[in-house]
Amino acid sequence: MALEQNLILNIPFDEANGSTVAYDFAQNRHDATVTDCSFVSGKQGNCIHFDGAGRAEIESNIVTLSGNFTILAWLKSILFDDGYTNKRIGIFCNTDQSEGGYREAWIDIEPGSWGYFAIRKAGNQVSIYLDTQLIQTLILPSTLTGIAIVQDVYSTGNGYGDLDELKVYNVALSENEIAEELNSISQLEYYLNGVNFKEFDLHVESSTGVLDLPKLKTPTSVDWADYHGKVIDLTDKRYQEREITLNCWLRATGKMDFTEKVNRLYEHFRQDGTQRLMISIHPTKPLVYEVYCEDGVAPSKRWHDDKMIGTFSLKLKEPDPVKRVIRHQRINASNAELTIELKSDKMVNVYWGDGTVSEDIYGDYTGKNALKHTYADNGIYYTIVAGVIEEITDFDTNGIVVWNRL
Repeated sequence: MALEQNLILNIPFDEANGSTVAYDFAQNRHDATVTDCSFVSGKQGNCIHFDGAGRAEIESNIVTLSGNFTILAWLKSILFDDGYTNKRIGIFCNTDQSEGGYREAWIDIEPGSWGYFAIRKAGNQVSIYLDTQLIQTLILPSTLTGIAIVQDVYSTGNGYGDLDELKVYNVALSENEIAEELNSISQLEYYLNGVNFKEFDLHVESSTGVLDLPKLKTPTSVDWADYHGKVIDLTDKRYQEREITLNCWLRATGKMDFTEKVNRLYEHFRQDGTQRLMISIHPTKPLVYEVYCEDGVAPSKRWHDDKMIGTFSLKLKEPDPVKRVIRHQRINASNAELTIELKSDKMVNVYWGDGTVSEDIYGDYTGKNALKHTYADNGIYYTIVAGVIEEITDFDTNGIVVWNRL
């Protein structure tokens, strides 16, 4: 697979419609400013939709055009209003040669269908792939000074179609790496306090509760004797704990191996406070929960000196079931700090994703009073702001909001 350190732009366009920013999930964060574009259902999650008037702009110069690079993206052209244009995608390369220094390639496509495009520059060659098939190679006469993906729509200078999962690498990927990127659908994986269940040789057969709407707390009601039914206050709904059940099986090579693995699992739940459960369903938008185990764990097993299997259900509860999730990536000491600004008359808890928590936060935490947390180690962290988040105002952060409400 292509190396994460070579990924210089990673914009999945999974924002909710109405967002004015498209977040970059690469290490150095070059978010795009979105103007007059919508976010619609895409190839994976959401995508950005261009109607000929809108644009998404990145101010920084990210790609070193004189070097090697690879651009990957899902593109879907939409038949233009005239009924016959926008059936071709063009790749235009300009160079510093004053006369005849440009090169171009045009690819016939089917409007309304997604295509996986890869543009790879290696030396003076620009290779164009569609769905991993090499379509054309351009030989540049001199140093590349500009590159563009264009359409055969001439009545607008902006794009007309959908764009999803844009990635840029600062190396020329091999054909195998391009194919792997095409097939890199995020696998369903479970983590407990950052430890993959696979390290316990633990497998989840099925689960309940992870996306269920928690039960309502009993609302205020009045039972008038001379009226039918009841008068029930259903405004400002509040919810009970979330209940999650993971039906699991654990594989071991014998009695001792089994005992050691379950003890490693139990040790997490013996720790003080809640534990972080993360379910990876998407490369950048996992489901995250702060949970505790109330009912204990009772494996059903048959002791054996050879291979053995134990089955059990992990019944977990999440005391703060309504939350906002923020992603922050620490690369070095210069970006180690995550800041969160908010105002709230009701207390909220902030789980920083590294095992620490700020409890009972309420009042004005904007400006110089903003919440700040410094991460000691490099890595990706998912911070949870939990409580009556619907009454939070003046919210802002230097992180990426991956779930506005989960």
